[in-house]
Amino acid sequence: MRRTTIEAERILPYAPADLCRLVGDVRAYPQFIPWLQSLRVTKEEPRDAGGWEGVAEAIVGWKHVTERFATSVRCEPAKGEVDVALVSGPFHALDNSWRFEPHVKGARVRFSISYQFKNPVLQALVGANRNKLAARIMAEFEGEARRRLVQQVSQ
Repeated sequence: MRRTTIEAERILPYAPADLCRLVGDVRAYPQFIPWLQSLRVTKEEPRDAGGWEGVAEAIVGWKHVTERFATSVRCEPAKGEVDVALVSGPFHALDNSWRFEPHVKGARVRFSISYQFKNPVLQALVGANRNKLAARIMAEFEGEARRRLVQQVSQ
């Protein structure tokens, strides 16, 4: 069984560091990512410019399937980077990265996730829907950026 990779890229009208902090705010994910049932940060160490590094545990669910996993998270707004890697869970492998670069219209956002489930049925199911999943992930974050970052500008 091979890893599945999902990638997406968008140009968004917000500052790269603001988008990076939004993606790094993993505690808020259950509020806007529908399949994320819960998430808690179990270890957190501050970094420069509002960044952090630590471990987060999540419970995700799709229809009748529920899985629990833990990841290491590194968020560095000054560099425009958020990286996530597997600590434990239903995966053989999991790596996720977000990159935020300045663009004349705001920020270029690049999202990539590479994973391999231990369960081949789950791997096939998620792999078969990877294009929809990439679009859905990006849409959820775009919506949250509109909600949060437009509010910041108008305050």
